[in-house]
Amino acid sequence: MVSVPAFEEAVASIADDPPDAAIVNLTPCGLPWRELKAACQRHEPPIPVLFESCVFRSPDEAGLGRLDASAAFLTKPYPLSQLRREIDRLLLAAAGDEQPPFRSAAARPAAKS
Repeated sequence: MVSVPAFEEAVASIADDPPDAAIVNLTPCGLPWRELKAACQRHEPPIPVLFESCVFRSPDEAGLGRLDASAAFLTKPYPLSQLRREIDRLLLAAAGDEQPPFRSAAARPAAKS
């Protein structure tokens, strides 16, 4: 996991050393979040990105516009189960598989004895 403290560094990181996925905390600074979303979508394959915010209540309000299958938006606070579901969904869409590449501990079936 890598934490990037500034918007410009995040956009540069996507171009120079793309992550497998991203979680972005949207702040009310008036940053061009749509530009970051577009950078993730332009990558081949697209970088799954989860946007979260306690300020904005929708992708449109945050300036993101319409989200495709490679992006999600959560309003804080949210339950951990919702975060897990969205991450699983994004990774499933990115993998193009019927099953996500991993399942969270809460979603795993109990071991059979």
